[in-house]
Amino acid sequence: MNDRFSSFTSRLNVPGLLPWQSYFLAFVLGVFSYRYPVASLTALGVVFFVDACFRGWLKRLPLLAFLMCAVFGFSYAAQRAAEPVDIPEWMEKRTSVVVHGVVDRSEPRTDHRRRIILRDLRYELDGQERSLPGMLVWNWRSPDYTPAPGQSFKGRMRVVPVRGFANPGGWDYDWYWLRQGVQWRAWPQGRQWKATWGERPADFFWSLKSGLRSAVARNVPDTQGGAMVLALVTGDKFLLSAETTDAVRSAGLSHTLALSGLHVGFVAAMGFGLAWLVGWLYPSIMLSIPRPKLGVLFAAPLVLAYAWIGQPSPSLVRAAVMYGVWGFLLFQGRGRLLFDGLFFALAAIVLFDPLSVFGLSLQMSAVAVAGIGLMFPQVRPLFRTGGTWWRKAIGWAGGLLALSLCANLALLPLVSWYFGTWTPNILFNLVWLPVLGCAVMPLGLVGALFVTAPLVAPFGAWCLGVAAEIMDWLLALLHLFDVAGYLPVTAVLRPLWPEIVGCAVLLAVALTAWANRQLFPGVAAVGFLFMVAPHVSIVVADAQDEVRLTVIDVGLGQSALISLPGGHRWLVDGGGGSSRFDIGEAVVAPYLTRGRAPRLDGVFMSHPDSDHSHGLPYILSRFEVGAFYTNGMLPRGRTGKKMRAALVESGLVPQPLYAGAQVALEDDTVFEVLHPAVGYRNSHANERSLVLRLVRDGKGLAVIPGDVENDGLISVAASAMPLKAEVLVLPHHGSKSSLNTDLYHGVSAEAALCSNGYLNRYGFPDQNVLDAVGVPVFSTSRHGLIQAIWNADNVLSIRAFLP
Repeated sequence: MNDRFSSFTSRLNVPGLLPWQSYFLAFVLGVFSYRYPVASLTALGVVFFVDACFRGWLKRLPLLAFLMCAVFGFSYAAQRAAEPVDIPEWMEKRTSVVVHGVVDRSEPRTDHRRRIILRDLRYELDGQERSLPGMLVWNWRSPDYTPAPGQSFKGRMRVVPVRGFANPGGWDYDWYWLRQGVQWRAWPQGRQWKATWGERPADFFWSLKSGLRSAVARNVPDTQGGAMVLALVTGDKFLLSAETTDAVRSAGLSHTLALSGLHVGFVAAMGFGLAWLVGWLYPSIMLSIPRPKLGVLFAAPLVLAYAWIGQPSPSLVRAAVMYGVWGFLLFQGRGRLLFDGLFFALAAIVLFDPLSVFGLSLQMSAVAVAGIGLMFPQVRPLFRTGGTWWRKAIGWAGGLLALSLCANLALLPLVSWYFGTWTPNILFNLVWLPVLGCAVMPLGLVGALFVTAPLVAPFGAWCLGVAAEIMDWLLALLHLFDVAGYLPVTAVLRPLWPEIVGCAVLLAVALTAWANRQLFPGVAAVGFLFMVAPHVSIVVADAQDEVRLTVIDVGLGQSALISLPGGHRWLVDGGGGSSRFDIGEAVVAPYLTRGRAPRLDGVFMSHPDSDHSHGLPYILSRFEVGAFYTNGMLPRGRTGKKMRAALVESGLVPQPLYAGAQVALEDDTVFEVLHPAVGYRNSHANERSLVLRLVRDGKGLAVIPGDVENDGLISVAASAMPLKAEVLVLPHHGSKSSLNTDLYHGVSAEAALCSNGYLNRYGFPDQNVLDAVGVPVFSTSRHGLIQAIWNADNVLSIRAFLP
């Protein structure tokens, strides 16, 4: 490192990058380029430019070395990555088979579920047994058995390829599993389904861990506070309800449930607390071992034990590696402890498993620690107070708030990118985190240690009970804050990748300017350009005189978006989901906020069936929505409860539509309502679906008929209203119950779009429908997201996300 750069970083509280750290960033970007080549190579050029500016162009690192590190990263990732395999014919025919396998992992999940991952797969079909490449994931609901790793399995299941939702910028579900070697997912088949398990392998450590988890589970109270203690101490979330996890996530506290560096920090703090106590009782020991090193010695076995108990959590293992590196550097008397320790730990993790850089938990851990290391030293002096105990308490609370602010500020682009939401509830961390770290975790860990020993088991059970009671108080407080409206969750614009690069560059410039009073205008200009360019491109795209009908890939459900010039957007339906998975939150909203604000001119709900309506409450409550139109019906049950709450929160009043009505989308574009008629008598929700015809300048562009079936379609076809349109969205996902040739002839479409799940259990779209409609059919199960685009001359083109 040259003298200028050394003096620069020595005057800074912001640590500069050592040469090997810059090369390591190039290596990581090379790994990323295996999946995202354009973004990664662009970021590589930016990293080289910024690094050269900070070091000085005369002493910059060689560009060739950056490129070689990136090439090595790409090659390493390509060598370690699994490739998709061919799909067997029996699987495409939805045939169930008897699956044989060996348990690779058995992971307890929330809401009484267990995730089983099987390896060494074989299947029985037509009396023959064949091998199946890769691994298989299976989510077992309310299991009556806890299998052990290495145990054999046999059971009849329906197997399909792992497949996610193919939308631009969406969560890459396929890659998430593929990089873990998982190619398939499965469901048990048959009402009287039973699994056949082989003998448990003789694994002393697994038996010891399982026994410890069972002992803790038996001794925690049967409350959600007890379930939280079990999850925090052992990583077992089996007893946590969906309501509790939703409440914790909504409060911005989900990181406290994912065992990671935060929890390792709590455990390490216990070790340092023991070191302080020993030093206070035996001061002479400080002459041999300084207190920081003594703290590392006390904390190391606690961290190792906690990481072992909480496995197979990869984030916990990575956090333990980071702690080990920091402890080693502390013993060596190294400076730049936090920053260099982070890089050493990441290097160890990534060189062992290069594909781990795609993991969200590693990304968030690294960014949070880097944010703390870079920003906290700059803001911590603002909160240092002395004198009376209450001043010190205020200073301590301010320091904790500053720590949380630094981590959250660094994570904001990443959280916005992945989730499209922001939870501005940092102040609640001032209550939750200290209680968790100073009371719940110590009591829970001590209770887990003692509850397995008969003589002191009552004391261990008492500790677990107290920890659970404290957690129940915290959850009750969380509920009160939520009811009072103090824990808002805000949908935000999801940044595009150039904005994340630009944000990182501007943050680096701002920190160096703050700490060193030196500005790098060229670097700042590059960061500003990357921040602004995506929005300019979106404004230009929205200004084009085009009408777009986008059928979002929501699996077996439906959600369509109408986009008009000027950025006006109208949503028709919001997809489905379940009590544990909301398509609106996980798929539709992230697509809608990709580079755009969470704003819609209006929302249409064709009918209240959950595969069209379940995702709408999230949209209605989180987005700015101009109007809400229905067929006169609202959902029932859980979806209905959420929708009514969303309508109260948003102030929207449902407006029922009937045949003959028109909704103006723009001066020259309208939705004509073709169904249901005012006097239509069929009360079935599907038959009463809104049938909407998109019209521009008097020309029919598309017909969107919801899930209307044959009776409703007969009514539509027999009406005197015009049906002709260039695109038909197949009614009821292409179900045979919606086959109506009169409708097809009346519409006379040039193309048909179909929203359905890949290899769905109903067999949609039906082959008879595909034959009868008589035009090319584009389905989300095959093509992912589909767009029908009409240019200024109303000329149609069809685009699909998947080739």
